[in-house]
Amino acid sequence: MVESVTSAVIEKALDTVLRKVSEGRKLSTEDLVVLMLGLFREIRNDIANTNKRIDNLYDLLGKIYEALIKQATTQRQKAGKSQT
Repeated sequence: MVESVTSAVIEKALDTVLRKVSEGRKLSTEDLVVLMLGLFREIRNDIANTNKRIDNLYDLLGKIYEALIKQATTQRQKAGKSQT
């Protein structure tokens, strides 16, 4: 809840600062802080997305590993039966 309110406030402030930039107006120290907050938010989102992709790859590798183990076990069992 608090994060969504904070995000909305930062978004509105960021829109205001970007409007100032597009109009060629000088930015105050507060405006620069808002730009930094917006940048940090984007970096955090990028990191979260990267983490999700890494988690998905890790899950996929786990499934591949399990499939390979199952396949190797099946082949060993077949080889053991054919020798008897």
